[in-house]
Amino acid sequence: MKISIIKLLIGMIILYLMTGCANEEKTTGFWQEMHTDTLINTGTQRSGEQVYKNKCYECHDRNTQGAPMPGDNYEWSIRYQKGFAVLLKHTIYGYNRGVMPIRGGCRDCSEKELSNAIIYMLKSSGIEINVTKD
Repeated sequence: MKISIIKLLIGMIILYLMTGCANEEKTTGFWQEMHTDTLINTGTQRSGEQVYKNKCYECHDRNTQGAPMPGDNYEWSIRYQKGFAVLLKHTIYGYNRGVMPIRGGCRDCSEKELSNAIIYMLKSSGIEINVTKD
């Protein structure tokens, strides 16, 4: 009797795995999505506010894992002291072992759009920006 139940369970597990693996319509998950090539936007460039509301807000609206919120003059001042080029580099290539994801999580954003988003958050925090000084 025990052997029959074990065989039945093994058969059910195999059937489950076979049907799950054959389903081409299932979602891929975060890791696969982050490691799939995505075309960068080369069309009309989105404003900093548009990029922020599309992607950045997911972390920066809640101060997730230290992401400074727009309007937080103190935290943004500390980051801006390193220079705009450093902020943009951290946004493009990621920072702090992925806490700041590559391209800020906006995989189709151009560098100009990412720059616009940083400028939007800095200005929202009352920081005067001199992008050309970097």
